[in-house]
Amino acid sequence: SSGINAEYGEGKVEEVKLDRKFDILISEWMGYGLLFECMLDSVISARDKYLRPGGLVVPNRTSMFIAAVSDEKGYETRFNFWNNVYGFDMSEVIPDLFKEAVVKCVDKSHVISDHCGFKHLDLSTVKTADLEFSSPFQLQIGTPSKLTAFVIHFSCYFDGEVSVVLDTSPECEPTHWLQTVLYLKSPVLVSEGSLVQGNVTFTKSSAVKRGYIIKLDGSISQDNEELGKFCQQYYLH
Repeated sequence: SSGINAEYGEGKVEEVKLDRKFDILISEWMGYGLLFECMLDSVISARDKYLRPGGLVVPNRTSMFIAAVSDEKGYETRFNFWNNVYGFDMSEVIPDLFKEAVVKCVDKSHVISDHCGFKHLDLSTVKTADLEFSSPFQLQIGTPSKLTAFVIHFSCYFDGEVSVVLDTSPECEPTHWLQTVLYLKSPVLVSEGSLVQGNVTFTKSSAVKRGYIIKLDGSISQDNEELGKFCQQYYLH
């Protein structure tokens, strides 16, 4: 016998009643784009009610990143296909497709910029109000190409004597979470050194429980000359 006693309980953490506090809170709460499913809200509730002062939340911090993507073949397949489906014009569905945040695996060869961290969460102090936000980002294009989309991914950090990082970027082995792709209605030709500046906004959906609305707005420039603008809203449902 290991001498370890384990007790099990069942119920929503917001509703169960426990008569003690704990040293460690462990939860796999991450969703697509990190925040989909809104499970972090429950972790925050459990932390505030049941974690002892100085206790540990695992993972203890997370970061969200954005990068630029060029995938003309994938873009053609997803959108232009509907202009002629076995002789039928089904292009009316295309506007709705641009509103979807697409969860898929992005080939690292399609990433054409650096990665910008736009949101960092400390699980020991984060509040539910922090889970809706607008953050600036800036990307520098490294490969002349056509900018067709942005990709969002995240990392979770398990800091300690032996630290571990769960990285969901296209440069790493694919995970259950894949990446979240936000396609542009109007792709933009970019060159090496082109600058992308904008804001990314995450808002909880009022229509779909546990869903999020993501908004991107910004501009692309080269040597202070504007190449294009973007302002789109996506549903992560």
